[in-house]
Amino acid sequence: MNHNIAGKTKIYGVIGNPIAHSLSPVFQNYIMERKNVNGIYIPLKISPENLRSSIGLLRENFTGFNVTIPHKESIMEYLDEIDPVALEYKAVNTVKVVGGRLIGYNTDGVGFLKSLEKYNISLKGKRVLLLGAGGAAKVIAFEVVKHQGILTIGNRNMSRAEDIKSEITSHFNMPIDVIGLRDITPSYDIVINSTSVGMAPDTEKSIVDSYILEGANLVYDIVYNPRETKLLKYGRGHGIMAINGLSMLIYQGLKSFEIWTGERVNPEEADKTHQVLEKAIYGEGII
Repeated sequence: MNHNIAGKTKIYGVIGNPIAHSLSPVFQNYIMERKNVNGIYIPLKISPENLRSSIGLLRENFTGFNVTIPHKESIMEYLDEIDPVALEYKAVNTVKVVGGRLIGYNTDGVGFLKSLEKYNISLKGKRVLLLGAGGAAKVIAFEVVKHQGILTIGNRNMSRAEDIKSEITSHFNMPIDVIGLRDITPSYDIVINSTSVGMAPDTEKSIVDSYILEGANLVYDIVYNPRETKLLKYGRGHGIMAINGLSMLIYQGLKSFEIWTGERVNPEEADKTHQVLEKAIYGEGII
């Protein structure tokens, strides 16, 4: 980490509540040091009732910041400009400060897509089952449809899934199916869990049973702690590719870094960042 902090050191960070668990400072400070950026990245706990009063501090002192739960939607009313992709998602996870103006972006979709590219996975023509209907689900749903995947949203709360369907179909003329979790049958090429089911400490839970993965080629879980959720273990049992959410986290963060600094992160640097974060979470790196 950059310990030579001075008056010209640029301040970056992540705002949210809770925020102590955030891994963003680990890899953002690592990549800043590696790219010789005179900056520091810090976590900031900001509760919903204090967001409005915190905007001035962010505007005057920060060069850029990430936005996480619960502010991804509420931050938008305080921004001076919003990128079209973030407007489409109706959520912002990255803010760049330029001359006191706050410009909002969303890099979650890029993170998801680049994590698939890492494993040479295409969505085009694939039958995709997306489990969940929260903020992450909406971003993934948009990207699946944009890249010509055949989307089904599975969720307990059907109205929330229908809300995502109506949002997406207002942008794209693509059919989307909505199904209750109990009505799912194994008929998909790709199964994606966008919920927190299976996250530590509740590692023995899975949002669907193993048989749902029959005939699939890929199971993708946005959860990255534990390294292998019960859903991913099911996938391994079926002999299919199983990917956790760590790559998505890293790629969305590296895109934020590029937006703030204009510095491109090459594949080797991205892989090294992945190793650093694996060591931070799991206590080991990948060779």
